[in-house]
Amino acid sequence: MTGRLILKSSQLFMIISITLSLAVLNAGAQDKPDLGKLAVQLKDKDPGMRLSAIDELGQMESPQAVDLLIGMLADMDQGVRAAAALALGQMNSAKASDALIKLLKSEHPRDRRSAAVALGMIGGDKAREALTVALESALNEDRESAVAALGNMGDPKAYDAVSRMLKDIHTFVRSSAAVALGRLGDKRAIDPLTGLLADPDPAVRTCAALSLGELGEKRSIEPLERLLTTEKNENVRQQVETALRLLRVKP
Repeated sequence: MTGRLILKSSQLFMIISITLSLAVLNAGAQDKPDLGKLAVQLKDKDPGMRLSAIDELGQMESPQAVDLLIGMLADMDQGVRAAAALALGQMNSAKASDALIKLLKSEHPRDRRSAAVALGMIGGDKAREALTVALESALNEDRESAVAALGNMGDPKAYDAVSRMLKDIHTFVRSSAAVALGRLGDKRAIDPLTGLLADPDPAVRTCAALSLGELGEKRSIEPLERLLTTEKNENVRQQVETALRLLRVKP
């Protein structure tokens, strides 16, 4: 007897499988972000390093990561604050709502916009109420950000607040309100959106037409066809035709 170990093919296969599994696990452990190192990196003087850490934290499903990102909403750099807000939004962290609502009241426009976007991603009663208050802002950009965020929430409770913005004095606010109503999916929006097809601004007419197509009510076909007979703007005409195609293919 030579003392050599002779393995059966089944035993050899098992050893290879275990070895490969361990290799995959070890690789995963090495690739997994180190929370402690990222926490240190968040204190780096270089905003780029802090942004890199925020990007990694935003991909983690960890309460500790959420806490670290909430802390970064007070960073001295506006870009870093915006990145932290958006990361929290993408993580759908309801825990961050209070901090984001505070950021929504910042004196810096970029803070307010990023907070609105993040709250629109997270949703919930607190976010909806804060964004509804923001619709009363004297600043056009704030109203536009807030109404767009309410649309992204997809919360039917936001319908009344969003529909009021169809009468805003600024065209891009009305446009965003029209888009938001399409996203909310509330059939009550059909009549006010139909009225918006006569808006003096082509962008508003375009958004209203597309939202009518998205809502999918067959009764919208007639007013859209009428608009085609009078509309001079080629871009509006193209989008009206897109809306009509959407409506005609729906059962």
